Amino acid sequence: MLRFLIAFFSFSFSLLYAQQQVASQREFPKDYFGSPLDIPLSYAGNFCELRPNHFHGGLDIKTDGKEGLKVYAAAEGFVSCIKVSTYGYGKVMYIDHPNGYTTVYAHLQKFAPEIEKFVKQRQYLLEKFDVDIEFKPTDFPVKKGDWVALSGNTGGSGGPHLHFEIRDTQTTNAFNPLLFGYPSQDDIAPQVYKLVAYPIGEESAIEGVQEERDVLLGKDKKGEGYLTSKINAQGRIGLGVYTLDKMNGTRNTYGVYRISLWVNGSEKLSYTFDELVKGEDPYLNTLIDFPLYIKTGARVQHLYREPHNKLSIYTTPPESDGIIQVEDGMTYLVEVKIEDFNQNVTTLNLTIDGKKEPITGLRPVNKGTPLVAKRDNMYKTDNMTVYIPEDTFFHDTFVDVKQKGDTLLVMAPTQPLQKQYNIVFDASRYTQAQLPYVCIASVKGKTPKKYYQYTYRKDNILSAKIKTLGRFVLTTDTKAPEIKPLNISKTKNNVAKLDKLKFNITDDFSGIGSFSATLNGKWVLMEYEHKQKMLFFTLADRYFTPEEDYTFTLTVADKVGNESTFTIPLVYKP
Repeated sequence: MLRFLIAFFSFSFSLLYAQQQVASQREFPKDYFGSPLDIPLSYAGNFCELRPNHFHGGLDIKTDGKEGLKVYAAAEGFVSCIKVSTYGYGKVMYIDHPNGYTTVYAHLQKFAPEIEKFVKQRQYLLEKFDVDIEFKPTDFPVKKGDWVALSGNTGGSGGPHLHFEIRDTQTTNAFNPLLFGYPSQDDIAPQVYKLVAYPIGEESAIEGVQEERDVLLGKDKKGEGYLTSKINAQGRIGLGVYTLDKMNGTRNTYGVYRISLWVNGSEKLSYTFDELVKGEDPYLNTLIDFPLYIKTGARVQHLYREPHNKLSIYTTPPESDGIIQVEDGMTYLVEVKIEDFNQNVTTLNLTIDGKKEPITGLRPVNKGTPLVAKRDNMYKTDNMTVYIPEDTFFHDTFVDVKQKGDTLLVMAPTQPLQKQYNIVFDASRYTQAQLPYVCIASVKGKTPKKYYQYTYRKDNILSAKIKTLGRFVLTTDTKAPEIKPLNISKTKNNVAKLDKLKFNITDDFSGIGSFSATLNGKWVLMEYEHKQKMLFFTLADRYFTPEEDYTFTLTVADKVGNESTFTIPLVYKP
């Protein structure tokens, strides 16, 4: 069985390596795609930046802090898909091109008039704000440079910008847009903030201690490079680096493009951010020192490949895992090269002396029940259940599941999870009148604060899908959302001089779950900007006449089901 697993993983890594080599040899057209904006391109974020639980899939192009800039088709093709959602990419357009690529334009304010009209018709037909629409090649063909949308700040964006991607149409894998000739003004080499050494395995240690150790970093006298302290070590040693890049004319920081590790003149590991393979985002947390990230927010990138890391970014063969086998009495000259896309290079040089010595600082003993990652795991307490499906964890570990009073504790050594697991509570102690308002919450912080977890109900059994370890309790939410009109009063309003009806909506615990509005009993489209906590109805969506009186009704529910309703009379008197 062991031989089979070794052979299986060896084959898997060999396949990924082969795919990466194909990507690295691919010819990318440098003059096929044009600019999606008619201003000089400057970036707020670059390709494959390390983000929470995912790699950044494209370029964040600055829009001078404004919304409403015209967005243009980067090449000839057709609009193949449009999605509208409250979170994520917000309003996003996909254009397929005859050369086999798809360009993506996200966080849009609105689409060009004919497309916007079609999307709204579909929203009214479905009576939904969130829609996912696929198109035929003949529906909305475009030429290079056609105006297709306006830039915005919708979805999960942190400010006005255009998120732009280039994907393979068939695989939907994303490629670094800079490979296609987009400009990058950058003569600044990456900066390094931390270098960490890790003992790997029971016989490994650094300075006699089985714990990771920061390697002292300093600038050389000319300020052109970095100096490091020498370390003594034994056994299998890995390195990690916290590094960011900068570009000319901006204070933004970016992800680096390529990192390679060399030992005594031989390349031991290298990876390059040219392509983001669909489905590999969860493995970002195997690339970084996840416990350190949770503790400090710093993303130290491992310069060694763990067995459960299935990323396709590596350009060295699978057997080159980056781990340095340190022998007693030997000296290892280590070089780390960090590059940005413009080939500005920062180099770190480290000396490791092999010195076998008594290990005084041992790893802490694991507590809890062994968990086997490659099978389902079930834990029960008096009135709570935890179900952890196969492959929730990347590797075998120890889990401690306890019930303390009304609190469920699911504890384990700090580590990332690949997917969600289930927690189940028996809420029989609540009355039938209370049950509709009962939900599951996580409890965090030294001064404990509760955070709503989306809760499923079946009679008195409540469950939630969770992707974090910690403490969980049952709690109640009986307070309905609040609706506050922003540009109208609660009495009769003349809407002749308004373009929108705007409302502020807030909820004190579980958050906004749904909303719906009617005008004289007919459904109207409300658009939700969750960052501003604002709902708005565009009055031009409906035809108003001076002869008719109107009643506008807005209903907002939280995620538990508490509802608030706001009704106002309207008139149209030019």
